[in-house]
Amino acid sequence: MKIDMATIDAENGVRSASAVFEPGTSWRDLLPDPAVLWMIFRHNLWSFLAAFALIVAAVGAWVAVQEPSYSASAGLLVQPKAESVVAIQAVSPDMPVTTDVVDTAVRLMQSQTLAQRVATIFARLHPERAPSDHAGLAAMGQRLARAVNIYRVGSTFVIEVDAKSPVPAEAAEIANLFVTQFTTMDREAKSSANSNADAWLRSRTAQLEKDATAADAALQRYKITHGLMSANGATMAEQELSSLNQQIAASQAELAEKQGRLNAARSQLRQGGGGADVGAALGSGTIGTLRSREAEASAQVAQLEARYGPLYPELRKGQSELADIRSQIQQEIDRILSNLDAEVQVAASRLGSLRASKAQSTGTLASNNAASVGLTELQRRSDAAKAIYETFLNRSRETSAQQGLQRADFRVAQLAEIPTLPSSPNLPLALVLALVGGLVGGIVAVAAAEYFQRGIGTKAEVERRLRVRYAGAVPSLQSTLGKIRQTEPPHEYIVAHPFSAYAESFRSLRTFLILGGGAVKGPRAVAIVSPLPQEGKTTTAVCIARTSAMAGTATVLVDCDLRRRGSSALLNVRSNGLYEYAAGTMSLDAALELDEATGLYVLGTAESQPNALDPLGSESLARMISELRQRFQVIIFDTAPILGVADSRSVAAAVDRVLVITRWRHTSFRAVEAAIDILLDVGARISGLALTQVDITRYASTGHNDASGYQKKFQGYYVN
Repeated sequence: MKIDMATIDAENGVRSASAVFEPGTSWRDLLPDPAVLWMIFRHNLWSFLAAFALIVAAVGAWVAVQEPSYSASAGLLVQPKAESVVAIQAVSPDMPVTTDVVDTAVRLMQSQTLAQRVATIFARLHPERAPSDHAGLAAMGQRLARAVNIYRVGSTFVIEVDAKSPVPAEAAEIANLFVTQFTTMDREAKSSANSNADAWLRSRTAQLEKDATAADAALQRYKITHGLMSANGATMAEQELSSLNQQIAASQAELAEKQGRLNAARSQLRQGGGGADVGAALGSGTIGTLRSREAEASAQVAQLEARYGPLYPELRKGQSELADIRSQIQQEIDRILSNLDAEVQVAASRLGSLRASKAQSTGTLASNNAASVGLTELQRRSDAAKAIYETFLNRSRETSAQQGLQRADFRVAQLAEIPTLPSSPNLPLALVLALVGGLVGGIVAVAAAEYFQRGIGTKAEVERRLRVRYAGAVPSLQSTLGKIRQTEPPHEYIVAHPFSAYAESFRSLRTFLILGGGAVKGPRAVAIVSPLPQEGKTTTAVCIARTSAMAGTATVLVDCDLRRRGSSALLNVRSNGLYEYAAGTMSLDAALELDEATGLYVLGTAESQPNALDPLGSESLARMISELRQRFQVIIFDTAPILGVADSRSVAAAVDRVLVITRWRHTSFRAVEAAIDILLDVGARISGLALTQVDITRYASTGHNDASGYQKKFQGYYVN
């Protein structure tokens, strides 16, 4: 929403309360103007710098009193399950790497047990810095637990240990002790569990060995007692019976064979063969020899018979020899038949003996079968004892093999290094906080200073809050000079430097007063008023009057501040012209004094009000203005502060226009509003309000909304 400029009363110079929305209003209009923000910052630069310096100094003091603390970080990695060197079942198997395992490890590392262990190791390494008694070590363990921060790094399997200490090397050592001692504790726990298990398995295995030996001995004694000794899976009786069965079968076959040969030989004899063709005889070497001799003898006898007679001696000898050979053959055949018969008898006797032995073995086997029930029970006991013993023996061997294969579930991922810079106080962070805090504090200080600002500082405040036309700003002389030292009073400076920025501000006010509210024919009477003293009203009135006179306009300055006579003092008025003119004892021409430097006429007094005569009564004031209009084009009235002196109200009501003067960022809004209300009540026509003693180096006005905001761009137009 913007104030409609058309709502300004051209005759009164006061805004109406109406306000309208511009049709082209956009979202940018709802945001604060950067130029205005920069202007506010420039206005309150010293407040910003003071707050900034105070906060930076406070942070610096805090850093200075803090004891330096150094931080060191060591890392611990939860190892995944490793491949076994040998295929054995571990007493303490590797833990699976899960989130719960990592969180559990963090809690274990935060335990007082580990802290006490680290304290003990630290005391052993540094006996000069650690207590030796138990209570002192316990307190030291608690201190070390508070000095470390143990946490899991994100969702990884890494555990970070941050240790703090006033001594850099001690911080690194504490962090390293926590990670190394934790891995050592884990390894020792596994080794202890393995050693305990191994010791128990050894003792148990020894007892089981005795039990297995006793069970086996009882089994063997039972076998011996009951004749259950065996080989190749069978008892002696079973093996003997099996052997007898085999021998009986062989003896039966042998007996049948021999009986058959004997029967065949006898059958041949019965058939009259004389036994010569008996198979047994045919296989005899003796029979073969005799047969050969018989053949030779028979051949010889046949030859002799053919050649000689029966009585031939050689023939008879051959016949006798042939008969003898045949007799020997028969004897040999008889002997063979006798042998066959003997063999049959022997085989039959052996078969009978084997059958008797078989009957005895069968009885023994039956007895053994009755005793095998007890043997089976003892065998089961012996086998069970051996199986348990073998199981424990193998487990004991595996446990013994693990003694050199123990691996911790954690390993040190990173050892802490000795820090070079303290972590507390963190100097870079403190610097950032000081700067950020200083900036925030400075901004808050600027906002607070702006919020609690009593005086009027911008054109917008004049027009929107006071609803009075903004006449312009009168800078302080020094602010326009920059680094140049002020050596002249303001009313003299504008004469010596008519083209300066300071003089230009009064020309702007003069133009505003003459042309403000529309063109007016004839002379114009203007009153310069202020709510309170020391607001620059007199200086402004004198400078406007001198500027107007220097421009060639017939101008008169009337000093209506009868108590302070500020204008008269500045311009060295030597007579009481105003009083004498009001009393009728002096003409207007005689009462006026000329300012030779500018051609300005002054109607003032040389001393304060001498009596109760009021030269500013309504009749006297009307007569004075009427006569002054006849001689001058511009009439400037320098009045007393309107809130405290009633004379100023009479003057304001009698003149054409009133210019309200207020000191920049000094006079409160309430005082100015009260003055405007008084002026409106007496019927004064307010041209506008001007700000005086403005420090233009701090962007006194609203920047781009006021000509003062562009003063730097016109430096080439001014000559100081």
